[in-house]
This record gives sequence, C-alpha cells and structure tokens, in this order.
Amino acid sequence: MLIVMKKSEQGKEPEGEDGIDMISIPSTEEVIRTSIFNGFKEFVYWVLLNKTLDLDSFRLWCADYYDMSTIRRWIHAAVVRKIKLLDLMFGPIDEPEDLEIPHCLVTCSSLEVLKLYLLGYHRLCLPKIPGFPALRVLELNDVVLSDIYKRKGDLVNYFLESCPLLEDLSLLNCCTPSGSLVIASPKLKNLRIEKHEIIPDPEVDDMLDCLRLKISCPNLELLKLVGPVSFKFSFRDLHSLKKSMIHCTDFSSESFCDVFNGISHVEYLSISICFIGQCYWPDEDEEPMSLPNLKTLEITVDDPQGLYMIITFLEYFPDLESLHLIFIKHVYGLNKWHLQEAEKINILTRRLKKVEFCEFDDEKPILVVARALLEHGKELEEMVFSWGDEAKFHEMSSETMNQVSNFRKVSSTVKLRFVINPSQADP
Repeated sequence: MLIVMKKSEQGKEPEGEDGIDMISIPSTEEVIRTSIFNGFKEFVYWVLLNKTLDLDSFRLWCADYYDMSTIRRWIHAAVVRKIKLLDLMFGPIDEPEDLEIPHCLVTCSSLEVLKLYLLGYHRLCLPKIPGFPALRVLELNDVVLSDIYKRKGDLVNYFLESCPLLEDLSLLNCCTPSGSLVIASPKLKNLRIEKHEIIPDPEVDDMLDCLRLKISCPNLELLKLVGPVSFKFSFRDLHSLKKSMIHCTDFSSESFCDVFNGISHVEYLSISICFIGQCYWPDEDEEPMSLPNLKTLEITVDDPQGLYMIITFLEYFPDLESLHLIFIKHVYGLNKWHLQEAEKINILTRRLKKVEFCEFDDEKPILVVARALLEHGKELEEMVFSWGDEAKFHEMSSETMNQVSNFRKVSSTVKLRFVINPSQADP
C-alpha cells in the first residue's frame, strides 16, 4: 500500500534533500498488521460458511480493527449457520452514534442467547419489524437504552414486547436518556442491572441518570441491582421473587416502601450497610417492614457506625436462619458491639442457625462479633469463617480456630468451620 503526499497550497511538490518527490511507504509492522487482519477476516468468514462444522455459538471480541460491513458479514454468516448463542463486543470505526442491528439477526429463528457489548456507547437501531422469536437471554453492555424510532417508549420496552420467550435480562453500564426505565414482562425470571463505572464524556454522562426504575414482573425469581442504577424505585407484582441482591448507591430515602415492601416474598436478600442506612428507616405513619419468607440475609459491612444499625435492622427478622456478614477491611469499633447490645443480640439469634463471616482476615474485632453470637445463639448449628487470603489461611487459621473453640457456646451442637473463600459466581 502506497500513500502519496498531497501537494502544498502553493502548488509545490514536497521534496526531499535530493529534490526527489516524497512518497510515504508504510512500515514493515503496518504491512504485517494489515496482512494479518485481512487474512484473519477471510479465515473467520471461511469458518462460518463451512457447513461441515457444527456451530452453536460464536464469540466476536474486537476493538477498532474492523468496520461494520465486515462485522455484518460475519453476523450474517453465523445466522445462516443457525446460531444459538452470539457474543459480540466491538467498537465500529465507521458508524455514527446510532448503530443499526442487522435485519437478519433480528429475524433469526434459532438465536437463543445474545450478548452485546458496544465500545463507545452507541444507541441501537432496530428494524421496524417484530423480532427475536426464540431469544431467551439478552445481555446489553454500554448501550444507550433509547430506541431511535420512539416506539412505545424506550429500547428495553421494545425488546420485552418483541421477545415472547425472554427469561433473562442483563443491563450492564447502560445509559437511560429518557430519565426512567420501565421493565414489565410476564415471562422474565432473572433481571440484573449494574453500573460500575463513570463515563468521563459529559455528553454521555448526562444520559446516565435514571430518575426512576419501575419493575413489574410477576414471574421474576432473581433481582440484582448494583451501583447508581436509579434515584428512586418502584417494585410491583414481584410475587415469585426468591433471591434479591440490592447494592445501590445515590438513591432517594423516600423509596423505603417500594424497596422492601415491594420484595416482600424474597427468601434470600443481599444488601449493604450503606443501603440500610439510607432507605430502611420508615416514617411514623408507615407500616412496619415485613419480609415473612426471608431465611438468608447477607450484609456487606463497610461503615464502622453501621454495625449498630445491623442490630436494629435484624429485629425485623426474628425467624432468620442464616446470616452472612461480609466485612470490608479496616472496619473499627466492633469491640464494643457485644457489650452494649447483648440483649438485642439475644433477640436476633433466637432462630439463627448459621453465621458466615465472608472475606475473613483474622481481624480481632470480627472475632468479638463471633464470640457475641456464640454466647447468645441457642439454636446456632454452624459458624463459618471464609478466608479471603489463602496465604493467611495456611499461616493463621489453626491459631484462630483454637481461639474460637475456647469461646463459650450456648449451643452444644454448633460446628465451627474454617475454609478458603470459594469463588462467588454470578447467578
């Protein structure tokens, strides 16, 4: 490939020292890179069209190496092969802010799982036709959730209405320019909305705020909300909800009733001290919080003052059977907990059968909490110390085990376990 330098405005030819016209020749590295990319493109296309190979899934992860014509060509070839799972991550170099999904992908009758990661935050454009007849799982990353055609609201609504079989929806680091996000689907079973990063671009950052999140899904079984996903919440018809993880930030305290009463059927709840402190305190005219089916509660403790909040909060759940406490490092002030709150600890441990200290690191204040629970937990059956550091586990677990074993235990059947923290896979 040769690149000829343009003439100057004065009409002079660019000359070298010997008066020879300058011609820019690409470096050996550029030539090799171009050759590799072109060869790889043709290889991928050949593999996709080779009908002698089975093709159930196709993953394409690329940055700015290919234009959309190449990516559409690959997608079309995958659709022809009756693809079931398509995992795409790309940032097209030749597309504007709005990115059109190929017609063949929307109408693909075999596609069951679609994962789409758009580098650079693009708004999706869907053809004006019903689509995704077999789609069960949809994951959108870095997508602007606004349909360019403004059909019945936003992009999420259009997906939910167009996908009759959709059961699993994940929205990760997505933008909501409309100011509200409504998720209403009779089929949806799993919903995950997470935001973990802040976009430095002010034009994009203006679209990040979701003023209100409304969820109405009667068959929803799992709900996970992480980060600044919304300022206010409205939960309705979550009668089938069994497991909920709510680690939200930057929200209004007015959402108490909608949050906890809206998930009243939950059996497993994971929350943070920050969330408790901001939205669980009811007004005098509000009904007390009630989660009658709650059996397992997981609390992330990242605020030293929050430990005292746990006691009052747990009074709402006298029948709780399993308590998981995740202590972020350097949480101080725990040594006073059992001294000041002994009577309340006796109340909260009335039905408690299992306690687990996650990411345990042999911090003495946490052992004080463990001692308090062992001294009051009459029905306690198991206490687990899940170490987050394998090296420290091998170095210190034996000494810690001996120390805990000597604590007074009101339950004669309680078992102590010291384990290396297993990897926590997302549901």
